[in-house]
Amino acid sequence: MLRIIAIHRYFWPDSPPYASFLRQIAARWVKDGHAVEVLSGQPSYASGQERSPATESLDGFRIRRLPVMRDRAGGWRQLLNLVVFPLVVALRILTSRRADVIMCSTVPQVTLGWAVSLAARARGAAFIYHCMDLHPEIGRISGEFRNPLVYRILARLDLATMRRARRVVVLSEDMRRSVLDRDAALADRVVVLNNWALPDFSEPEPAPLGEPVPGVLRLVFAGNLGRFQGLERMVTALADLPEEVRLEMVFMGEGRAKPDVEAAAARIGHPGVDVVFLPHGSPSAAKSLMSTAHLGLVTLVPDVVKYAYPSKTATYTTEGLPLLVLCEQDSQLASAVRERGLGWSVAAGDTPALVEALTDASARLAATGLRAERAAVGRFAGEAFDESDILQRWSELLTGINEPKESP
Repeated sequence: MLRIIAIHRYFWPDSPPYASFLRQIAARWVKDGHAVEVLSGQPSYASGQERSPATESLDGFRIRRLPVMRDRAGGWRQLLNLVVFPLVVALRILTSRRADVIMCSTVPQVTLGWAVSLAARARGAAFIYHCMDLHPEIGRISGEFRNPLVYRILARLDLATMRRARRVVVLSEDMRRSVLDRDAALADRVVVLNNWALPDFSEPEPAPLGEPVPGVLRLVFAGNLGRFQGLERMVTALADLPEEVRLEMVFMGEGRAKPDVEAAAARIGHPGVDVVFLPHGSPSAAKSLMSTAHLGLVTLVPDVVKYAYPSKTATYTTEGLPLLVLCEQDSQLASAVRERGLGWSVAAGDTPALVEALTDASARLAATGLRAERAAVGRFAGEAFDESDILQRWSELLTGINEPKESP
C-alpha cells in the first residue's frame, strides 16, 4: 500500500475538467488499496459557487481544501495565488505525515510543480508531474509570460521540476516531443496518458436546445471560450459559406474571448448561418446538447497543439459526435481525424479550407446523415478514450515508482 498525496488548485465540485478527472484517479488508487489525500482549494472557478468543507472524505479518500482567493478575473489575486497556494501546499507536505508518492498537475502554472517537487524530494517521496498542458510555452502563446526574462526563468524552473519527477505524464505524442525538446534525457520517464470523456457526477439533464431544423448542420463547441481557440476568426469565416449551406453554430460556455466571438457573430450577415450562445452548463447538459449536434468543434491557435491536447475531443467522440478540427495538420489529433475518417481537419486560419469542409459536411449530412463518420468516431473512442483502460494505466503507473533510481 502506498500513501499518496494528489494536488490541484481546483477539485470537484469545482467545474474545470481536471477537478473531476482527479476524483476518478484518486478513487481508482483507493480501489487498488492505496491511501490517498487530495490537496486543493475551495471551489472558486465559477462565480456563485458554494464553499465546501475544509476537510471531508469522498470515494474512500480524504480531501483537504486550503484557503485561496477567487482569481478568475486575473490581476493581483491571480498573481498572489500563483505564489501563495504552492507555498501553502509545500508547507503542508513538509509538516504532515510522510507520503510515498506525491502528484500535482499544472495549475497554478510552473510554481506548483516546482514547489511540490522540492517538497517531495525533501520528504523522500516519488514525484509525479501530471502535465495537462506545458508551461511556460502555453503562457508565452497567451501573452501571460511574454516578458523574455520571466519566460526564461519559468522555463528553467519547469525543466528542473521535470528532472526531479519520477514520472512526467503528458496527453499526446506532440506534448511528449515538446518535453524531449527541453531535455532528451527525460525520455525514460515521460508517459503519454490521455484523458477520457469528461466525468459526470450529477443527475441527467435535458439538452438546452431542441433538435436542429432538418437540413441545418449543427456545429457545437462546449467548453471554455478562451484565448487559445481562435474562435473569433473561425466565426468570421462562416460569412464565406455558400448561400445554400445552412448552419447553426452553438457555443456552450463562458470565457474571456466570448465578447469578441459575439461581436464576430453579429457581423456575419449570412442568411443561412445562425450563431447561438448558451451559458456554461453541467457535463450532463453538455452531453445532451452533443446528442443533438452533427459536428463537434475543436480549434486551437497555432502552436498550442504542441503543448496541450483538447480534452473535449474525448467527450465528443465518446458521445459519437464527428469532429471539425482546426489545428496544425502534422499533429497527432489532425492525423487521427484524417486517417480514421473522424470528420474534417483543416489548418487554423485557412478560411477556404474551412468553408470547403463545412460545405462537404453539409452535403454528406443530406446524403448519408454522417453515418460513416459517426461509426468511425465510435470505434476510435473505444480505442483511444476508454475510461476503464486509462484508469488501469493509472494503476500501473505506480508500479515500481518507489524503487531507487539508478545512478547515471
